[in-house]
Amino acid sequence: MTRRPCANEHGWSKHHPAEPLYDDADVDRTLSYFDPIPVGSETEIEAGTRVTLHRAGHILGAAWAHLTMADGHTLAVSDDLGRPGHPLLLPPEPFSGADVLLVESTYGDRRHDQEGGRSGFASVVERTVSRGGTVVIPAFAIDRTEVVLHELARLRSNGVLPGSVPIYVDSPMALAALDVYRDALRNRSSELRPEVLDRGPNALSPEPFLAARTVQESIAINRSQGPCVIVSSAGMATGGRVLHHLNRLLPDPRNSMAIVGFAAVGTRARDLVDGARAIKMFGEYVPVRAEVADVPHFSAHADAGQILDWLRNAAPPHTTYLVHGEETSSQVLRARIDHELGWTVVVPRSGEAVLIR
Repeated sequence: MTRRPCANEHGWSKHHPAEPLYDDADVDRTLSYFDPIPVGSETEIEAGTRVTLHRAGHILGAAWAHLTMADGHTLAVSDDLGRPGHPLLLPPEPFSGADVLLVESTYGDRRHDQEGGRSGFASVVERTVSRGGTVVIPAFAIDRTEVVLHELARLRSNGVLPGSVPIYVDSPMALAALDVYRDALRNRSSELRPEVLDRGPNALSPEPFLAARTVQESIAINRSQGPCVIVSSAGMATGGRVLHHLNRLLPDPRNSMAIVGFAAVGTRARDLVDGARAIKMFGEYVPVRAEVADVPHFSAHADAGQILDWLRNAAPPHTTYLVHGEETSSQVLRARIDHELGWTVVVPRSGEAVLIR
């Protein structure tokens, strides 16, 4: 709804005035087609086809699936596979084997340096605060915001981030997701790490922590005096409220931008990681004088070594297909699985059809 004025001005919609692609009523109707099923229990989803979901450790509720077809052949799909060191969630349940496997390859060509990433993030926050600047963190609304808040709470507790420096979360969707994580904490979800459950609400609340749910509350952040931290979406800076903060903060060298997740080619976040000195927003180019820090250790995706570890104790599938990755990442991971495990691994073409047997 917030994009309607732009759509009217630039003619992006065939409707005059512009109408949203869908509304709450459409979402409610769509949800009626979903049937939740328990994790860890085999469920028949149609005649002869059964599925078992296993904890994936990517975000709260994420699962990888093992399907048994009517003819007895099996298929496993990793979906988004989490990393064992996720600060909030328990690690993925290990792959147990299948005739055919589809596995993600987002970070198939790299390794996460978790400890180095945490110290690097702390250094960015400390430097920026010391020079009186603002740290703006584009973060995915689901899980990434919670992980960032968990890390900020740690920095708050060890004195790196003074209690006088406010933290703003400026994303209605992220705040809604945060409510879900807080419910999981209160209900002691079996997906959460024991040490997180022991900390309770403090695990996700680096006080003073201010929520900006309305547009007016978002605009009010601009009046903040002195150093602060702003967590806002979208994570790749492709849209959302974070653009308004970047538009204001990037030209000032006192400020910093911490990119805490995957940045796809063609996104503003990727351009900034690659050293862009100007970024186009709202029809004009904005100079980039702020510090830009790439902190990929926050990613909720497994890296190449972690994917190999997830695979290596299972019997080789007939074929393993690498999906959900840029071409370079997928090909590097293909070569590594071939070399280390000796499996038959394919990077499929988009739209390619194959047999499951």
